[in-house]
Amino acid sequence: MNIGHVVRFRRTAIIAYSRHPVARLYRGWRAFAGDTAAADILLLPLAGLALSLFVIRFVPDAGVIIATALSQSGGP
Repeated sequence: MNIGHVVRFRRTAIIAYSRHPVARLYRGWRAFAGDTAAADILLLPLAGLALSLFVIRFVPDAGVIIATALSQSGGP
């Protein structure tokens, strides 16, 4: 494999990533948040909140399971 193949594969990967829906969402989030440091810091808690709401909404009896787990572990 010569350097020409590597350059072509790299260019193809960059184009494919830039068109991926997750990459587009991330670019939109960074444009909305403005500051790149703030965008990166806020992204993880917001993703965790979204995942939690998804689980509570779509997993049957998720609230009961969570409450049971917290009561057994001595949580709040």
